[in-house]
Amino acid sequence: MNRFLLYSLLLIFLLASAQAQTNLSGAWILTEQFPNDTHTHRMTLEFNGEKLTGQSGVDKIEGTLINGAITMKWISPNGQSESIFTGKVQDGIFKGEGDWGGIKLQWSARRPATKPAAPQTHTFTPTEFHRTFSHAIPPVLHIFPGDTVKTKSVDAGGNDENSARRSLGGNPLTGPFFIEGAVPGDTLVIKLNRVRTNRDWAMSGQGVVSNALAPGYLMNQKRANNFSSRWKIDTAKGIAFLDKPTDPLKTFTVPLQPMMGCIGVAPPGRDVVRTGDSGVFGGNMDYNQLREGTTIYLPVFQDGALLFMGDGHAAQGDGELTGDALETSMDFEFTVDVIPEKSISTPRAENNDYVMAIGIGGSLDQALQRATSEMARWLENDYKLNSTEAAMVLGFAVKYDVADLVGTQVSIVAKIPKTVLAQLKRQ
Repeated sequence: MNRFLLYSLLLIFLLASAQAQTNLSGAWILTEQFPNDTHTHRMTLEFNGEKLTGQSGVDKIEGTLINGAITMKWISPNGQSESIFTGKVQDGIFKGEGDWGGIKLQWSARRPATKPAAPQTHTFTPTEFHRTFSHAIPPVLHIFPGDTVKTKSVDAGGNDENSARRSLGGNPLTGPFFIEGAVPGDTLVIKLNRVRTNRDWAMSGQGVVSNALAPGYLMNQKRANNFSSRWKIDTAKGIAFLDKPTDPLKTFTVPLQPMMGCIGVAPPGRDVVRTGDSGVFGGNMDYNQLREGTTIYLPVFQDGALLFMGDGHAAQGDGELTGDALETSMDFEFTVDVIPEKSISTPRAENNDYVMAIGIGGSLDQALQRATSEMARWLENDYKLNSTEAAMVLGFAVKYDVADLVGTQVSIVAKIPKTVLAQLKRQ
């Protein structure tokens, strides 16, 4: 082999190596598998020859990449080394082992999925439904921020639009939907574009839930014999009425206000929560304002968020007082977005008239405290008010809704009219 050819091959090899390193620079999604938990973060890496530098949250990253073997050292803002990761790169994916303050872990890093040039609309027909909120349920569809999904749900008892039994009862849900790029510490945004009933009947409860009644009344109720709580839905007239009413209720009608009872993401850690319950992740919030035109904000706890939706109600009064509202199947459409690196403490929502903080707790006073505190944080963070200034707005403008009285958790919503917020300067 002559010297010119040797130099040419060497130059090609060096250029290819440099190109390979350059292709590894940029955004990554890091997953750390600890013995009892999984953490997912964003990180950025920059490769310069064999040297690498980067950032993950507030930590800096330093290390090397030599012949496909990577070493990364995490350095905290005070300059201390927090952890060391080692591994290899293969087919554009990093995998290896790490030590975080003496805790051994497995880790991997992947490139974020490439977002299409334009938002996509997906039509998804569910074939199975889930009765828990869990990180362990495989996603039914991967979507990107800006994408829209058209889909449907069964009712709380598992019956579909054709009255066919598709699942056991207990609020079986459609999903989960994996939102590309959503990682813990983000906020998931769900805009309800369309929420419509898709059959002509519903079922409700027959009595007021016990925690809303005084003991004296509860012990001396006079119940109707052979009462039927099946309802007819008349979409043309926009009303529902009892299928077999008693005489006093023959002219009683309820305006249709379709809503989604359950909207939630996979909860923190390895928690598995039944779909009859709610929490910081959302869930069975049963708030009658979660309907067409409303935008819901949920904190993200798992890679991809894993969004579940269902438990449609044709109508519901405050608190879902009868335990079951007008339970029915639903056609619905939603659009997702992600607010990166902004976390909230409890679900939020907004419509044309109000911003709403949904406080969820084991008692009404705890739910009230959480709703009020989250609304105060919202005012302080978005309008740069101090706590005294936030108190002036809350003290004279806040309104409260009793959202949900059913299940182990109950909900109170603190809301502020947008006409009030218009007087403030949003930062």
